[in-house]
Amino acid sequence: MANRYTRENYKKKRHKRKMQLLLIYLLCFVFVVSLCTLLYLKVSDKYKGKKAGKLKYTVAAELGQNPIGYIDYNLMITHAVVPDYTPTTEDEQDQTQSVPVPDTSYTVPETSLGPVEEVQAANWYDENKYQKVDGPVDLSYFDNVCFIGDSRTEGLVIYSGLANINGFYYKGLSVDKLETDNVISIPGVGNGYTCYDAVRVTDFDAYYLMFGVNELGWVYVDVFVDNMSKFIDFIKSEKPDAVIYVQSILPVSLSSSQKSDVYNQERVNMFNDELLKMCQQRGDVIYLDSAASVMDENGYLPEDASTDGVHCSADYIRRLVQFYRYNTFIKK
Repeated sequence: MANRYTRENYKKKRHKRKMQLLLIYLLCFVFVVSLCTLLYLKVSDKYKGKKAGKLKYTVAAELGQNPIGYIDYNLMITHAVVPDYTPTTEDEQDQTQSVPVPDTSYTVPETSLGPVEEVQAANWYDENKYQKVDGPVDLSYFDNVCFIGDSRTEGLVIYSGLANINGFYYKGLSVDKLETDNVISIPGVGNGYTCYDAVRVTDFDAYYLMFGVNELGWVYVDVFVDNMSKFIDFIKSEKPDAVIYVQSILPVSLSSSQKSDVYNQERVNMFNDELLKMCQQRGDVIYLDSAASVMDENGYLPEDASTDGVHCSADYIRRLVQFYRYNTFIKK
């Protein structure tokens, strides 16, 4: 009986030990899983969005200070239009819910220059291919157009006052770097695109090109023009139905012009003459004299239009936007 009791007691103790070990293993497993989960959440939170091309934001104070290689966060955001009245009947409600109300309101501050709609611009276009639209076009027009350029285009996007403006730009960007410099980011797509890539992976009805201020120091103007024409050829090959505007280089102020042998109004005018010739020779793009909208009677950027004599202030950028609305073209 003593042996039997000892044997049964031993079995009980052994079973108890197994249960204790099993419990220890289970607790260890729960601890490891919990630890791994916490580490995963911490790491994923730290790097969240980087692989998907997290947007880089800026403030207006950064304009012209440090290179900013991103597309404004407003890219491709649809302009919201709110009806000016409330339908009175259920039938009217059903009919108006899907009908957008045109939004033509846009405030342009008073400046030392006259009304934008009275500006006599030296635009050029082939009248057999294009026709001018009676302006101003609705603000929703900017949903489907893209501005491409350097820091001046950056300023346009930041200070335009529009929620639906789109742009591919980078401070100091020049036409010889459009195919090689990976400085463009596209919200929802990723970072590190060239301008060529950005055009390829997006879709717009019109493209506004503004380059030249960073190229004023180039010895050969024809190199600048050739690069512009090459980029235009690429856009046309990718987006054959799009309207392409080649914008004149905006003026610099008189005081700024007098300080430099390179970045002066004389060279700006020379480059613009060559851009106009290129457009006339091609015949398939529009030369848009945007400079006329921010130019005084002597052909300079007004002194009150800029703090550095080169980049327009917010008031004058709004003049540019209004100028676009009154100088829009469509294909025949």
